[in-house]
Amino acid sequence: EPVNAPGLDPLVFKQQAYDEVVGSRGISGAFTTPVQNFEGIVGSTLPPDPNGWVGPNHVVETTNGSSGTRVRIWEKATGTQVADFSLAPTLQGPSACSSGLPQAGRSMCFYISATDDPTNTSPGNWNRYAFQSAAFPDYPKYGVWSDGYYVTANESSASGQRPVYAMDRTKMLAGQPAGWVRVNVPNLAGFGFQLLQPAHFTGFNPPPANAPGIFMRHRDDEAHNSGSNNPNEDYLELWQLAMNWASATPVGTLTPVHRIAVAEFNSRINGLTAFSAFPQPNGQKLDPLREPVMNVLMYRNFGSHESLVGTLTTNTQTDPNLRGAVRWFELRRTSGTAATSWVLHDEGTFAPADADGNIHRWMGAIGIDDSGNIALGYSVVRQTPGVFPGLRYAGRLASDPPGVLTTGEGIIANGTRSQSNERWGDYHSMAIDPVDGCTFWFVGEYMGAAGGSNNTRVASFRHEECGDPTFLLNVDISSAAVCAATPGTLPITANVASANEYAGTVSLSFNPALPAGISGAFSPGSVAIPPDASVLANLDIASPAPGQYTLTVQASDGNIVKTHDIALSVSTQAPSAPALLSPANNALGLPPLPVLSWQPSTQGQDYLVEVATDSGFTNIVFSGSVIGGTSIAVSPALQAGTNYFWRVRSANECGNGGFSETFRFKTVSLWSSVPRAA
Repeated sequence: EPVNAPGLDPLVFKQQAYDEVVGSRGISGAFTTPVQNFEGIVGSTLPPDPNGWVGPNHVVETTNGSSGTRVRIWEKATGTQVADFSLAPTLQGPSACSSGLPQAGRSMCFYISATDDPTNTSPGNWNRYAFQSAAFPDYPKYGVWSDGYYVTANESSASGQRPVYAMDRTKMLAGQPAGWVRVNVPNLAGFGFQLLQPAHFTGFNPPPANAPGIFMRHRDDEAHNSGSNNPNEDYLELWQLAMNWASATPVGTLTPVHRIAVAEFNSRINGLTAFSAFPQPNGQKLDPLREPVMNVLMYRNFGSHESLVGTLTTNTQTDPNLRGAVRWFELRRTSGTAATSWVLHDEGTFAPADADGNIHRWMGAIGIDDSGNIALGYSVVRQTPGVFPGLRYAGRLASDPPGVLTTGEGIIANGTRSQSNERWGDYHSMAIDPVDGCTFWFVGEYMGAAGGSNNTRVASFRHEECGDPTFLLNVDISSAAVCAATPGTLPITANVASANEYAGTVSLSFNPALPAGISGAFSPGSVAIPPDASVLANLDIASPAPGQYTLTVQASDGNIVKTHDIALSVSTQAPSAPALLSPANNALGLPPLPVLSWQPSTQGQDYLVEVATDSGFTNIVFSGSVIGGTSIAVSPALQAGTNYFWRVRSANECGNGGFSETFRFKTVSLWSSVPRAA
């Protein structure tokens, strides 16, 4: 049985002991022969930075290109290519991002499809957003969350820090002007290149209501805290960013770091900063990318708990000796949304005992399916006996013994040549099919037949044990606002669909019961699945008290229960006029970018703020809308040494309230006496 040697990764020997006991399965079909396995984009740019995602009908891959991001799309079921284009010619409107690149100078570039058809390459089908950072946003990483796009970068504009960003996803999906925030996290010592990895939401169940976005990095404290390190453990460091998008200027609050102890790993891979580490048959060494938690940090909400799965590259030897391996982990949270509620559930280091000499495994991408099973795709290489840069995969079931990948190792693509440059990856990607919740889709780089500087591969595979028969519940709204003073109905449509060959009768209801003054029910109250069914409930909004309510749609077959919450705001009359707070009436010396605030009005929901140069408001120089908040920052800058008048009016579903009284203020006379706007 393998024995752990001092200073080496203790989890390597756990994996090798498991393989020895159960019998080495070697290189095989792993848990399935890939369902799909076809050639991706052939690249001419080093590194290609392959990304992939999967939808109801299509698989999408993007890579770097000399004339803009390259996009290729296939039919999911057949692997038939249906689109191949560059983002640059699909764009509209002047922008720093007209090149179709993920970043341009100091701009981070987003390209949002305006429809649900990704193959539509007409210019009007894409909305472009450019968010200008303080320095070049190198190696940007993106996480989709319920309320925003969360982004990180190896950006060194703030001394000794790295940024995390949040962009207003709701506005961007609607093609509207979108706000954003930036906050900073202190750097780790020892790494020149570094950044955090944002969590990426996957699956049918969204994160809990108001759950903050999540960011993570790893800390090898022998490397980053030399002299004060713990010799028995290293750490995952986790932050959460809570966003207030309703504020006139979005506000983000970053929690203090939460450190989660994990087994020792080794970030010294030919030192801490070398771009070359793992030798190919031709002797050229490839980039290890040991600095970040790799793309993606996948999040899934199982209802009973939340999971985060991630992976990083480690050295199972003691520097300068070298063997690259993939450390994987799963964190869980069983209640609340606090960062400190995350705990380590499982971890392992995948470095099986290769019969003919140790192979380097690195550049991992990990995912977790709807049944809690894990799959991991990664790069392999070895100088002698020669293993050209290729792609393999392995996995485990949720019920398997902890700390090990149990499936054996499967081949996605064998390499056939060496690369002449050290840059590799810089990352791979893993996605889960949203239809079955079980099929993993992996995209990675390998060295295949000549035809470009590198090749990429798209492959799908699944655990046969995934996917107990179940039904899916989808409700057409998550929020609504009504005026009870005007009799009417609120239509709610619930769709119930079969998954994994589910068959049964599903009842639909509101549970808990509807609040007093609201009545209605789904008709029919139960449906037989399959086929998929949509059921309508028309709620009678008669005489509820004003306020905020949560309506919970429940679908149940007696064993499986699915729910969906609807936030309902009820008004019974137009709101009262707000009372102005700050600046006080006749205030002097205000900055050119003042912040105006007021007290909330009775039943007020939305607020209109106006600033004018005359008390009759015939010359309005600023007008802004606020949803739910009670303050707004005036922008662009007002004139110096000028009298202004301001007022606020509230509105709700019952109509507009009256304007507040009018307050006057005067801006400071000398521009030099106030700081410049950032």
